[in-house]
Amino acid sequence: MMRIFIAIEIPQNIRVKITEITDYLQSKTSPTAVKWVDYENLHLTIKFIGETKQEKIEEITKVLSQSLAHQAPFSLEIGGLGMYPNNTNPRVIWLGVTGGEPLIAMHNILDQNLARLGIQREGRPFSPHLTIARLRRNTDAASSKTIGRTLSQFRVDSLGLFNIDRVQLFQSVLTPSGPIYTTLFSVPLNQV
Repeated sequence: MMRIFIAIEIPQNIRVKITEITDYLQSKTSPTAVKWVDYENLHLTIKFIGETKQEKIEEITKVLSQSLAHQAPFSLEIGGLGMYPNNTNPRVIWLGVTGGEPLIAMHNILDQNLARLGIQREGRPFSPHLTIARLRRNTDAASSKTIGRTLSQFRVDSLGLFNIDRVQLFQSVLTPSGPIYTTLFSVPLNQV
């Protein structure tokens, strides 16, 4: 079994800016309460698939290619700081995405087409965001609330526009020191 997901890589210049922000925010939170996403693992997830049999990967790459055959390249902008489900009980800390309509369209078509392969559809509407941290499972409610209150004082302005011209299928291997992501397949967006 392989743990897989479909995502967009974040360009290096934007990752550097994100790392500057997360380094600063990290200094305002407890390292035992928050796990920050490593620089090389920053990505925008379009569709999390999860544990999948190796023999199904080829079918998934076919659906990925066919689903995105007519998707033109587009631009996105990262900016704004938020928390899921909210800032009084944060579990995920994220940066917002402007111009995410093509991501939503890609997610919807992939969700629909992958369901034909028996891959479960999402239970809630897709909301494009870039996860930068997660609260650790053992973080108590009071600490969680303090972190939410602290981080909600900060504002993250636009980190700039960047172009999306490909989408990747990644494998995620979970290790004690954090996940290791490997690109299994890359789909260039329609260059016409």
